[in-house]
Amino acid sequence: MKKIVFVVLLLLISVGAVEKVSARTLQSTEDPLEVAEQQELSIKQAIELANPPALKWNKNAQLIDAINIDLDKPGKSIGSNGKRKHWNILFGVPETNKAFLVTIHDGKIDDTNDLTSDGASPYPKKEFIQMKDIIYDSPEMLQKALKIGGIYPGKNWAKGYNFMLRKDIERNINLLLVIGWNSDQTKMQAAGFNALTGEYIRPS
Repeated sequence: MKKIVFVVLLLLISVGAVEKVSARTLQSTEDPLEVAEQQELSIKQAIELANPPALKWNKNAQLIDAINIDLDKPGKSIGSNGKRKHWNILFGVPETNKAFLVTIHDGKIDDTNDLTSDGASPYPKKEFIQMKDIIYDSPEMLQKALKIGGIYPGKNWAKGYNFMLRKDIERNINLLLVIGWNSDQTKMQAAGFNALTGEYIRPS
């Protein structure tokens, strides 16, 4: 559990420090609620949106991980439908040091970055997630997490409910995490699920 929380903290802090928010204007005739719904993506939708530019970058690109970005203003309903507006989706090429980040803001691809570093170690094949093995999605896994209990939406930082998909190498499963806080907002909590079977997996 401590390992999961550390990874989430590191990712949320790093993306918050370097990401830019694109200024976009919305047409005054659009319904604000309708616009918000159009901008929100489940984790599976975000990955599917990011996959084509990754394959254009390298035809052998595969998914490493996906996590939403904590850019939303404080509110009561952030992530309560299992969807978020802002995502970082990381791809790579197995057994190489090639990496590619797709950044999604307001439900649209905002930026892509080749993160390949000559000094980086190769990404082992076992760390990658196959698209065909992502069956279950964040909205339904959030509902399961809420039934299990003990997870509450963040108020000021890591706001609302947060979502992450990564490979659990030790158990060889695609781990979809629903992340929130305890009831008094003093400690982050996470519930894990197998993205292929929907089975509850206790985070290690």
